[in-house]
Amino acid sequence: MKPCMRHLAAGVTATLLLFNFSATAHAAVADASSADATLAGSPADAFVFVSGWNPHAGPDGNRSGLAPAFDPYGSGAWTLLDKYDHRADFRNLGPLRFTFSETSSTTGVWSVTNTSATTGVTLDLAFAIHAGSPGAAWLFDDQAILPGQTLDGTWEVRWTNRAGVPPDFSSLALFGRDVVFAPVPEPGAVGMLLAGLGVLFLRRRQRS
Repeated sequence: MKPCMRHLAAGVTATLLLFNFSATAHAAVADASSADATLAGSPADAFVFVSGWNPHAGPDGNRSGLAPAFDPYGSGAWTLLDKYDHRADFRNLGPLRFTFSETSSTTGVWSVTNTSATTGVTLDLAFAIHAGSPGAAWLFDDQAILPGQTLDGTWEVRWTNRAGVPPDFSSLALFGRDVVFAPVPEPGAVGMLLAGLGVLFLRRRQRS
């Protein structure tokens, strides 16, 4: 009887040790990739996954996880554009306005709109999600947004938590850098420019 009890105790101890080991295992990047966030039908140009990183943290967001990975794509400093969680929606104070929604706890859609009617913008746009302990960011390099244009995107959490499943979405932060504003001429101004170029062309032909 005692040997049986010893075997049973050993089995229970091994099971508890295995459970404890699994519970302390770190989250994993798993199948997460640059294709998990899209904008205007295209996947991100780069992706980074960082354990223990919350890009939403602090009044200005936390750029520490994305800066080293995205450095090769630009040179400017990252600035928080806006952020979102279940307690606070976007502030939408700047010319770029964002939307975000969840179709499940790990998937959803988002968008960015250029509210200016006359000025286009090109920027490095980083879309950063915190879910579970880790954070992940997707870079849309040199993203152009025309005046009044809305670009729609999708997102998905595909990394895994300690239980081996994707964790629920927690919060979002959006960062930008290398921002270039480009005024777009009015249609009448474009017509006048083309007419002027036509006159110059005709004069050159007459002289020749």
